[in-house]
This record gives sequence, C-alpha cells and structure tokens, in this order.
Amino acid sequence: MYTYKNLFLVIFAISCLAGLLLWGRHGLTSTETLTQENQQTGRENTMSETTNPNIGKKFPEVTAKSLAKTPVSIPGSAQGKVALIAVAFLQQSQPQLDSWLGPFTERFAGKEGFTFYEVPMISSGYKFMSFIIDSGMRGGIPKEKHKNVVTMYGDVEKYMKALDLDARYGYAFLLDREGIIRWQDKGFSTPEVLKELFEMAEKL
Repeated sequence: MYTYKNLFLVIFAISCLAGLLLWGRHGLTSTETLTQENQQTGRENTMSETTNPNIGKKFPEVTAKSLAKTPVSIPGSAQGKVALIAVAFLQQSQPQLDSWLGPFTERFAGKEGFTFYEVPMISSGYKFMSFIIDSGMRGGIPKEKHKNVVTMYGDVEKYMKALDLDARYGYAFLLDREGIIRWQDKGFSTPEVLKELFEMAEKL
C-alpha cells in the first residue's frame, strides 16, 4: 500500500538529489558549464611563485561544519600538517576535485603529517537548503571521508576575489604546516602535475 510515509521518502530522495545537483550553482547559469575537454585545456600549467601571487600567502580562513557535523576551521584544523585543499563552486567541478584528491589520499593515506579537505563553496542564499544539500553529499561520499568534506555557505565572492579564482574550475591548493599556500593548480590533474604535487608535499 502506498502510504504517506512512502511518499515522504520519495520526496526526500528527490530533494536530496536536487540539492546535490544544485550545491554549487550560486546564481550561475547552465551555459557557464564547461565540458571536460574545455576544462582540461583551460587548466593551464601549474603556477609558480613568480607567476602566482597566492604562493606564499596564508589560505583565507574557512569556518564551517564537515559532513560529519564537526566544526572545522581551515587552515587552523590542518595546523602542523601538509594539507591539500580542494575547492569548487560548481557541482560539475566534482570530477576535477576527485582527480586531485583520489591520487593524493592514495599516496599519503596512513602517513602521519598529511591531510586533505574538500571545500564546496556555496552562496549563503542556499543556506536554507543546507540540510538537503549536505544529506545528498553524505549519500554519495564514503562515511570515512565525511570529516574531510567541509561545506561553506557564505560570501563566495570574497574567496573568489581573495584568491583570484574562476568559478568554472575546481582548484587544488597545497598548504604547508603553517597554512601557507605553497602550490596551486586548477581543473583536471595530469600524471606530470601530480608528480610535481607529490614532490612538493614530501618536501614540505
């Protein structure tokens, strides 16, 4: 028998899916979505200290709750560790973040002194949907990684301006043990750039 309880579960499931798809829109239109090919070619080369003013700068503070519902402050919560911070503004950028986070966690899993955080940045206008969005994310991310996914609802433009970011891309930042940005890239990773990332992380 189709009860109101069943109907609620169906509605809830649809809402979670909608929240997951919407988490990073922050007012952008669908025409601004890039194909993987365009994102890859737009990745450019890894920026160095001479070409990127973010290198040597402290990562701007992000304070929010993780999917595990624990309070996290970046870079403070990563103090004393080398940290990969993956930031995205659009749900479509998730494959880009995965291309960095997957290899990094595989390389440094279980090694003391290394950590990572995935930071979806969502406009404060979507905060009223945070329960739905976060629930959708929890359903699609392994539970053991929930503590490392920190959804920020707030002034997205502030971070975009502070770090000169383009909302169409996902970004990877490597922070030293003091929270200083020592390396940065965007879009999809490549074997060559991952090698550079690993070498820098081990050096730090």
